[in-house]
Amino acid sequence: MRSWRRLVPLGLVLVALIVGLVVWLTNSDNPAVIAAPVTTTEPTTATSTIAPTTLPPLEVDPTITPVATAKTPTVAVLSELPPGTKLDQRATAAGKTLGTLVAAYSPERPEAPAIPTISAPVQGRRATPLGWEFDNPTPWGNRLTFIVTENHGEWLRVKMPVRPNGAEGWIRAADVAISTITTRVEVDVSDRRLTAWDGSQKIIDTGVVVGKASTPTPLGRLYLTDFDEKYRGSAYGPWVLALSGYSQALDEFSGGVPVIAMHGTNRPELVGSAASNGCIRMPDDAIQLLHDRLPFGTPVDIRA
Repeated sequence: MRSWRRLVPLGLVLVALIVGLVVWLTNSDNPAVIAAPVTTTEPTTATSTIAPTTLPPLEVDPTITPVATAKTPTVAVLSELPPGTKLDQRATAAGKTLGTLVAAYSPERPEAPAIPTISAPVQGRRATPLGWEFDNPTPWGNRLTFIVTENHGEWLRVKMPVRPNGAEGWIRAADVAISTITTRVEVDVSDRRLTAWDGSQKIIDTGVVVGKASTPTPLGRLYLTDFDEKYRGSAYGPWVLALSGYSQALDEFSGGVPVIAMHGTNRPELVGSAASNGCIRMPDDAIQLLHDRLPFGTPVDIRA
């Protein structure tokens, strides 16, 4: 009992100290910091709290389109870059800025097969385990051309004439010649009108025939890939201007793949209507003018 009584004053002192500490913490302007337990079995790794440097977006002129024209007989396009490839982030920013200027693509049918596939190649276009291969010249005898969306020096990101429409891949800059064009085409499927420009100069504004409800004209940014000469009075008029996209309603057309194109017509009375299988038909004089003025790679933005 005596020993216990000797501890009472010491206990009172401890209680007072604890109460004082609680009061100090309650009135302190600085919150108490609870240290996290530190493991001694693994070395800790410091994590930087410095925000990454944000590069300013590059100005992109929507009236100028960079294009890549093949220099080799075959151009390989990769779906993914080789591991460890380093890219210029400033060039990437330019690509993202350009991407905001193009129309959204209409969705593909869930069951729509890709064009081409490894087991189903298309003349001049083949799928590979790593991506695709394209022949130069094209099956129509024209220069193989891609739209460039990002330029990273050694590597270019490009749009390709495959399905799904708007697909992009990577090519080596050494395989192509890079240039710029100033032409562009806009198609409004709701108003059934086509407008073509060269820089700020309007080339033509014309009514067109667009796809009917069962075979609509696909939306998005396509581009001019080929010329195929016909004759006035034919169902296609004097020229077919093939584009990089494919029908999203059809998997085959007239014994081949359903390439979307701009062409003339022998039914000019249908101009202004939705009556085609997905192609964009127009008066023969209009398609002749487009053939004469548009280079390969000209973007064709199709909007609803």
